[in-house]
Amino acid sequence: MLTTKDKIILGAVQLFVEQGVAQTTTREIASRSKVAEGSIYRYFPSKDEMAWQIFRDYHHQLASTLQLAINNQDDIKQKIITLVNQFLQAADEDWLMFRYYLTAQHTYMHKINEKSPTPYQVILKTIEQGMHAGDIQTQDPHVLAAMAMGAVHQVAINKLVNRIRGPLSKHNDYVSNTVCRIVLQTS
Repeated sequence: MLTTKDKIILGAVQLFVEQGVAQTTTREIASRSKVAEGSIYRYFPSKDEMAWQIFRDYHHQLASTLQLAINNQDDIKQKIITLVNQFLQAADEDWLMFRYYLTAQHTYMHKINEKSPTPYQVILKTIEQGMHAGDIQTQDPHVLAAMAMGAVHQVAINKLVNRIRGPLSKHNDYVSNTVCRIVLQTS
């Protein structure tokens, strides 16, 4: 059974994905959520703050999921494979929320505190540890992290625009092998 707040979040995310945050009204969110419009303001001061908080919370949740998945792993290649697989699995488990996450990044990413846990920070830290251990060639870790994330993000974005169909996790091996080639390159 969903709480009132969960109903509001679900209704809002559905509408944000369908028509965008700016085009969505609190009246529509209330109607979709089957709650009184005033109920929204018990949990969120405004629609824009709601959109930001939903993005932020999912962003941090995804970072935690990624970090937990690699906590007890030592092998750098296995860590990279696990990170890719977890990211694609997160998309499959809640495609609606993941779609919102993908589309809202350009709006809200600048608001994320650099010290808070993020998927990027998990990947960056993994790459830096790999460089320190000598498993990854020393280079700009930010460029490497961006390239790794870009490879995975583009797969999800192409599902978003219906170029890729079905679960993303069925492409785990191909995507993770590609990211491993990017990160673990030798030369």
